[in-house]
Amino acid sequence: MIFPNMVDLASITELANPPQNIIGSAIFLAYIVLALYGTINISGSIYSQYSSIAKLSKSKSKEKGKLKEKEKKRKGKEEEVQIAQSSAIQNARKRHVKIYAFLASISFATLSYHMLSFLIISYSAWAGKRKLSLNDITVDSLKAWMLNTSLFDSFAKELVHDGPSAAWTQGAILATYFWNIWMADKVQQRGYSLKTMFPYVMLSQILPISLTVSLFIVQLHLSAILESAKVPTSDGPQPTSAKKAYKKTNPTLPTIILNAALLALPPLRNHPVFIPLVLLTRIILLVPFSGRISSREQQVVQSISISAGFVFAQLFMMRSTTSLGEVVRGCWSGGEAVKALGWDAQLGALVHLVLSWGGGV
Repeated sequence: MIFPNMVDLASITELANPPQNIIGSAIFLAYIVLALYGTINISGSIYSQYSSIAKLSKSKSKEKGKLKEKEKKRKGKEEEVQIAQSSAIQNARKRHVKIYAFLASISFATLSYHMLSFLIISYSAWAGKRKLSLNDITVDSLKAWMLNTSLFDSFAKELVHDGPSAAWTQGAILATYFWNIWMADKVQQRGYSLKTMFPYVMLSQILPISLTVSLFIVQLHLSAILESAKVPTSDGPQPTSAKKAYKKTNPTLPTIILNAALLALPPLRNHPVFIPLVLLTRIILLVPFSGRISSREQQVVQSISISAGFVFAQLFMMRSTTSLGEVVRGCWSGGEAVKALGWDAQLGALVHLVLSWGGGV
């Protein structure tokens, strides 16, 4: 029986593939717009909070200058020590803010470069020209290019088109998953609201994780400084209302599902199930923010060990066709999509080193 209001799957399929790839183009453009929105939104909020702290520091300096010697003497030695310690902690946090902001800027710059390179290469291949000039790029040609190419599909397939690419992609996505668990744990500790976290969650889904986590750590430091100074600000994180406490579950199951999906992506890259499988990995990356995943160290370490096993399985399966050296060089010799994730994985490792070194929150 045919229903008159039934969705015509054939029409949808036609609109999701060249030469009328309206759906795919819309998704890809939406990714770019949302990524820019999230980055600008977070950066604006961070800048506003940092400005508030700068103004607060100036006002405190003026107050200190006006203190009389008698008032200084009246202060107990213990109180002065506490003030000195608090000031030292705040100064350290300000230094860390600058470090993580610098890392975030590097992440954004490398990501922008590789994404732009991916788009230029795609356009050049479609136009059949190795070198492009501004005269070759028009509104009509851009429209035709987007409709006649599968940008979203091509980007995803480039990430797993060979062994080294698949290995770097696997590592980058697993890093994103565990960074999300870490961020979700910090969110619960600080009691951040959904409104505060939405841009970060959105950005972690759209862009590689090093940018998001660097900005998030900056936010953690800024909110700690403002909280210690007891300065209310509408741009800072707002505490969430009391929520129903859910029983936390072990992250092992979603970890296994994510790893299995990542392991299946390379051999299924030309199968119709490929894109749904890609979307499944994105959904699993959201699971830590559900508030139901445990962040206990023992369980997280167990999940990391499981993931390491899957990574070794991936390397073992490609041993006959790909050497370890080729895997390592894949970050530099792969496509622009792979380079974007590869550099993100390295920057994410650098952020982790900074946290371990003493830039923790």
